[in-house]
Amino acid sequence: MINAIDAAKCTGCGTCYKTCGLDVFRIDTDQNTLSPCMAACPAGTDIRAWNALMQEGKIAEAAQKLKEKNPFPAITGRVCPHACESECSRSGVDGAVNINALEQFLGDYDLHDAPRQPSVRHLARVAVAGSGPAGLSCAWFLASAGYPVTVFEALPEPGGMLRWGIPAYRLPGAVIEAQVSKLKALGVRFMCNVRIGAGGDISLEDLKERGFRAVCVAPGTTFSRRANVPGEELRGVFHGVEFLRAVRAGRGGGTPVPPDFPVSGTVLVIGGGDVAMDAAITAKLLGAAQVRICCLEAEDAMPAFPHNIADARARGVDIETGWGVMQVNGKEGRVCGLTLKRCLSVWDGAHAFRPVFDENDMREIEADAVIFAIGQASDLSFFPDLEKASSSRIKADPVTFGTSVWNVFAAGDAVTGPASVIRAIAGGREAAISIDRLMQGAHLHSERDEKRRIAENLPGEGILTAPRSERAAIPAEGFRETRRGLDVIDALNESMRCMTCGAKARVTFRDDCMTCFFCELRCPSEAIDVHPFKERLPYTIESNTGGY
Repeated sequence: MINAIDAAKCTGCGTCYKTCGLDVFRIDTDQNTLSPCMAACPAGTDIRAWNALMQEGKIAEAAQKLKEKNPFPAITGRVCPHACESECSRSGVDGAVNINALEQFLGDYDLHDAPRQPSVRHLARVAVAGSGPAGLSCAWFLASAGYPVTVFEALPEPGGMLRWGIPAYRLPGAVIEAQVSKLKALGVRFMCNVRIGAGGDISLEDLKERGFRAVCVAPGTTFSRRANVPGEELRGVFHGVEFLRAVRAGRGGGTPVPPDFPVSGTVLVIGGGDVAMDAAITAKLLGAAQVRICCLEAEDAMPAFPHNIADARARGVDIETGWGVMQVNGKEGRVCGLTLKRCLSVWDGAHAFRPVFDENDMREIEADAVIFAIGQASDLSFFPDLEKASSSRIKADPVTFGTSVWNVFAAGDAVTGPASVIRAIAGGREAAISIDRLMQGAHLHSERDEKRRIAENLPGEGILTAPRSERAAIPAEGFRETRRGLDVIDALNESMRCMTCGAKARVTFRDDCMTCFFCELRCPSEAIDVHPFKERLPYTIESNTGGY
């Protein structure tokens, strides 16, 4: 019989649970400490818990656990930079758990199923301005809590930057449509081609007069920053966000190639971020013969995620680092190339953006088109009454996301600046919590700054190795998705690699123990003590009452 588990020694690695042939153990993930991956997730998703549920084969329950904090895993499973994996303790054994692929698997698992309906219905109506990840997240959590929600979107279809700023090869339109359909099934109403704000179709005051008790402003970063260099106004000069939006809109049934784009020509993309990588790949897919990226930063300092840089290179995009634009050269009103100058440094001693150039080291490059992708910003001219943190950021409470105007909240890139989709989703959720509390008359700040420390006694030593499951590449074909998600077998195998760091093992079915000693012998932390005594007869009602 199992005598005891030393909780102080137990790391929650799950070796006992995974090796016990009689299913005696369970893993308790509800702990006061966080696993490193959970602490690294901007949305605070309980990665440890949903992996433990998958290890028990409870896929539907795992999906619901994940969606408690992130309602759109089919989206984030495709576009999230997965900072969680960089902190995964399994990296010290044989490679991080493929959390991002598992997230996509769970997101796709019930992508087309009807969502759970709320158990209560409220009368207070809420408006959400913007249908990007923050706006959709806020709408989801409010609708799930029973509130009537209307989402206003300035563009023809909902999705914000998810639909218009991320190319279809990374995030297919069908996935966005499925997520929007789930929101509609929850009762969320979408009103497109309607701009909220001063000078727009409906002002914030108009919303109040129409009976909306609260508003969440989530306009996102909808336009590209200008380089402000000579020649930027020439024909054939594009800007990253607008270029991607035009292509995405065109591939929905309009003109697939933006006007003035040189099919079979040479395209130069300026910038080193993810939008620059997407713009370069998109230009290549549109038929450009040669695409070259030029950026200020050295390659190891480029802001784009490494996997996006690798993807651009794999598609034939050339990257030149350490160069800045001096001017756009033109001929007869159209771009014909660039004059570049060598960049010596990008940041000053206080890490402020202040590039230094070598004015004596310049070169010219011929080009038929130039795409500037040097950053994004929010158009806040529609919200003059909201206090600003900067020219392109709304000032909001870091906990409640409340703005300077009572009952108006803000979330997403318009608050944080350009950030990840998962961070925007987290902001939308927090804004929804605040709106719910406001409607209920509850304190907005109460019990929202809980800080749990990361578990210190982490597994790793003595863990058996297991190969990591990867998503298969799909041969590139236009703007179609390029990776196939894990199947159920690979997903379950990958979830078993999770060491549920910081959890605790518990003996759940003690009477099933056959005293084989495998759990004690295989426990990496030597936390299990098995007593050699085993009852001659099973511990049953009959034996307990003297029936034998």
